[in-house]
Amino acid sequence: MILADWIAIAVVAAFILIGALVGFGKGLKFFTSGIFGIIISILVCYLIGGMVLEIPFVQELLEKFINALAGKNKFCNFLLKIHIEIVVYYLVLFIIVSAARVLIVFLLKRFVEIDRPVFKLINKLLGILFFLIVLVLLTFLVFQIIYWIGGSAYTGFKQHLAGSFFKLDKLLDANPLASLPDWFKQNFVHEVS
Repeated sequence: MILADWIAIAVVAAFILIGALVGFGKGLKFFTSGIFGIIISILVCYLIGGMVLEIPFVQELLEKFINALAGKNKFCNFLLKIHIEIVVYYLVLFIIVSAARVLIVFLLKRFVEIDRPVFKLINKLLGILFFLIVLVLLTFLVFQIIYWIGGSAYTGFKQHLAGSFFKLDKLLDANPLASLPDWFKQNFVHEVS
């Protein structure tokens, strides 16, 4: 085993320990609040925004909003020209998604942190699993950033991972995040009419 493998073992052990100590409820609250929560809400809005926009009820509301602004004055005409209805739509969607995220996290946290031995064990086990998933995602993200930097940083990093018992060098090349930007572009690009 190479140095990178030993570092990986130490990091995995640390994340398992943190997951067991913190638990699922507090870990989930930490990773879904603050800047992480905002990023999650933005991503969810981006992913579902086009589908929700196609709902007839939403289309009717947007049409009423456009009609209310049409022909009022030059400022309203300017707002319509920059598609203010889409801006307002995504702002309202962001607020709804954020509220739903906070409610879901609150309910999950309350459920797994019930003061009973079985729930404490479930909270610890789910905490370990959750923190391991976070570690995997962070590893993918770091590997992707190194890939985007490229050049000597990428080749040097790849050389340090060569011969890894855990095949970290193969993971660097086969990172699932590498194709994610193209996949998002193909599947979730919304056209504003």
